[in-house]
Order: sequence, then C-alpha cells, then structure tokens
Amino acid sequence: MVLRPSPMLIFLLQALIVVALPYGLWRLRLLRSVLPLVVVQIAVGLAFGPTVLGRLSPDMFASLFPTASLDRLQGLVWLSLLFFAFLTGLHFDLAEMKDRSCGFIVSSLGSLILPVAAGAVAGGWLLPGLPDAAGARATPTTFAVGMGVAAGVTALPVLGAILREMGMTRSRVGVLALGCAAVNDALLWVLAAALLAFAGGGSFSHGLVTLGWLLLFIALLLLVVRPLCRGLLASAVEAGQVSPRELVALCALMLLSALATEALGVHAMVGAFAFGTILPREVAEDLTGRFESFVSFVLMPFFFMSTGLATFVDWSAGGGEGMLELFAVMTAVGFFGKMVATTLPLRYCGGLPWSEALTAGAFMQCKGLMEIVVLTMLRDGGIISSGCFSAMICGTLLTTALTKPLVMLFTRRSALA
Repeated sequence: MVLRPSPMLIFLLQALIVVALPYGLWRLRLLRSVLPLVVVQIAVGLAFGPTVLGRLSPDMFASLFPTASLDRLQGLVWLSLLFFAFLTGLHFDLAEMKDRSCGFIVSSLGSLILPVAAGAVAGGWLLPGLPDAAGARATPTTFAVGMGVAAGVTALPVLGAILREMGMTRSRVGVLALGCAAVNDALLWVLAAALLAFAGGGSFSHGLVTLGWLLLFIALLLLVVRPLCRGLLASAVEAGQVSPRELVALCALMLLSALATEALGVHAMVGAFAFGTILPREVAEDLTGRFESFVSFVLMPFFFMSTGLATFVDWSAGGGEGMLELFAVMTAVGFFGKMVATTLPLRYCGGLPWSEALTAGAFMQCKGLMEIVVLTMLRDGGIISSGCFSAMICGTLLTTALTKPLVMLFTRRSALA
C-alpha cells in the first residue's frame, strides 16, 4: 500500500517540525544557556528551507514544504504574529514610564534615528565599491536609505519573546526596552513605506501622510477606545477575570485595530500591540494567562520559521569578499548605533544606573525575523540585491544571538556590584 501524502498529512509533518524540533534543540543545556529560542527557530527555518535542505536534497524539500502548503500556512502565521504583538502590548504599562519620560523619549527616538542615519551613511559609502549590492531599481539615495532602515530595526515580537524567556517582562528595563522597540517599529514601517513608494515612483510625502493618519489613530485609541473599553470591562476589572463574551469582543477589537494600521500601510502588528497597551491592567494578567503559553510555544514558531522556510540565502551572489565587507560594516554600524543611542539617554537623561542602561541597549540589538521581513521588502522592491540580502541576514542572526549573552553579562555585573 502506497501512502499518498494528503494536505493534512503534510501539514501535520510541518507542524511537528516547526513546533517540536527547535524547542527540543534549544532545551540542550549548551544552546539554552547562550541563545534565545527564537534564534534556534530562525536557524532551523533556514536549515529546512531552500538555503540548506533545498540545496542538499531538493526532492525532500519539495515533498516536505511544497509551495502550496506554505501559502496555506500564511494565515496561521499572521494570526500568531497578531496575538503575540497583542500579548506584548498587555505587558507594556505606560504608567511605569511617567517618571522616566525624558530618557524614554530620547532613547526611543534616538535608538531609531542614530542607527538609521549611520546606516545610510555607511550604505552610501559602501555602494561605489560594491555596485552589485544595489538592486535593479535602486538609486544611490534609495540604497543608502534602505541600508539605514535595515540598521534601525528592533524586532518587537522577538524582544518580547526574549524578555519572557528571561523573566524580565515586568522589570523596569524590560518595560523601557519594549516601549523603545514599539516606537522604533511604528516609525520604521512608516519610513519603509515611504522608501518603497519613492523607489516605485512615488514620493516621501506619502510617508508623511501615513504618519499623520497613524498619529490620529493612536489618539483615537487613547481618547475614545480606551475609556470605552474600561467601561465595557468594568465587571471584569472588579472580578479580575474576563468572560467568554468579553474575550471574543476584545479579540474582535484587536483584529479591528490591526486591520486599521494595516490599511494605513504601517503594519497590522502595530495595531495589535497598540490595542493591548490601552486595556486595563487589572484584566491583563487574566488575558495573558489564557493566551501566553499557547501563543508563545505553539503558534509563534510558525512565524519565526516561516520566513526562513521561504528564504533563499544566496552566499555567492555579488562576490563573497565584498559581501563579507558589507556584513561587517553594517553589523557594526547597527550594533553600536543601537547601543549608544539607547544607553546614553537612559543613563544621563533617564537616571538609570549603567548596568540597566547597558542592558536596555543590549535588548535593542535583537532584530529577528522583523529584519528579514524588512530586507525581503527591500529586495523585492529592487533596492538591494540578493547578495546584499544574504550578508544582511547573517548580521541579523549574529546581533539577535548576541542579545541574550550581553544581557546576562550586564545583569551579572550588576548583581556582583
């Protein structure tokens, strides 16, 4: 009897690989002590994708991950991303930032502006010697700005995963890092949209219009939706538990918020995160208890691995030596830009001790799949080449892998002091 692989059988095999294998590898003491789980998930995604398995055994890759099955998984990937962003927003308490407003504002804006500016300068400097790094539709300006955008990424969902993993979600430095990453992501998507519009024949005014609509939407959430939610959840706030009817209503409102920001051209994740931040803190614990473990360990692996499965890292395109130079320069620029622009404002303007300020700077290094998403947009938009894409992917994995060891180093030094 010959077993015919049905769509359900293929999905179950994929789910087994996606959910169980990265976690099983990460549970090994050596990996668990130094790497965030998301790095293992991304690496496994790349290994099972066209980069490794697709080259070593094209027939096995085509059998395990046919194109049609990846398309069917996309809805699950989007849903997992939205619920993870929503959960991250539930952990984000604006009230905890009131006494650190100066440091938070300066660091949240600076941790985007400085890396973007430094990355743009580095990209413009590298391009004359590496013309193959630019995409078919790139100009020197769009390539430089694209490199700046890539250098400015901090992955909000990946940061949330690392904070949960290390038990630092509710710590002062964790809350500040989440806030900085949220501001980074919101502004980054606007900048990326403006860049792609310009590269496609549009103008940067489109980005300004998008930013205006986004600010209006945030004001609507804070001034209208937040009071309405507190009124609707009055009984849940008193009981500390959300009813099934209220749970469905909140999920629907979260999806509407995500729909709104996606329609604005920002990203659905920003809307889901923003809605989580405005809900009463009294019900946040109940909501996280209902969703967190399932979303973090079952749904999110599909998101963390999906881009790896659909990504082909071309190690030979553009000349290996030149791409190695691009990797080294852009990784260093992004790393030090994030570290300096986050640490110094929190130390001198926010009043945090050096250990906490450095820890926040280390947290901002995690880029994860958000960087891969941005790089994919730039590559598909003709701004960067496949060789440049490959080099930047390597930098993404390196900086994300360094996040946890750096945090452990700074927190250990703080404990010893």
